[in-house]
Amino acid sequence: MSYGSSKRQMMEKNKIRYLGLGGIVGPVLFSASVVITAGVRTDYSHITHFISELGATGTPTEEWMNFVGFVPSGILIVLFAIALLTFSKKKPMAVIGSVFMMLFGAGMAIAGLFSCDQGCIPNGSLESLIHDRVSAVTFISAIAGILLSGFSFNKLSFFRKFWGFSLFTGLVSIVLLAIMINSFESRNLTGLWQRLLLLFLFLWTSRIGIHIFKNTEQIS
Repeated sequence: MSYGSSKRQMMEKNKIRYLGLGGIVGPVLFSASVVITAGVRTDYSHITHFISELGATGTPTEEWMNFVGFVPSGILIVLFAIALLTFSKKKPMAVIGSVFMMLFGAGMAIAGLFSCDQGCIPNGSLESLIHDRVSAVTFISAIAGILLSGFSFNKLSFFRKFWGFSLFTGLVSIVLLAIMINSFESRNLTGLWQRLLLLFLFLWTSRIGIHIFKNTEQIS
């Protein structure tokens, strides 16, 4: 291998490594935005309120939550998914899983561009309806992406040790999503269930992101 070819390969690996960090930085940025914006809202509860209510139209935390939280965090998750895609080795399930993770990130960003109405009430304005539909697709895409990636990891040596963790995360996330949806009418612990769901999704992107960052250079 020539020096030039070796240098290009090293640059490509470094690019993938740093894209993988999106799976860590995105969740950290989003979580920090939630904590900070909720901290200035005396009327807000992490237990009962949706996270989207922090970015609802007309609220004092709208711009921070949407343009420091949702949008950049979503873009970072997309970058992480691009890094994940580079390891697919043309395996259909791995490719589809990575694409679903891209949809997860894109959905987060779009949810920040289209705010829900205050209270995130159902059947609100057109912008709020778009937010609600996109949010639903976002969660489903994340879970589908994790499960498909998990199944494909069993055939990818670089990720093989994470296939069980991925399937566990996906199955727990399905249960939490179902519980969260079931709480919509009563709004009993809805915020708690949503945060637990995001915790599992973000733990997965962070763990895989750390693995990509720490081990990509070792690939020949």
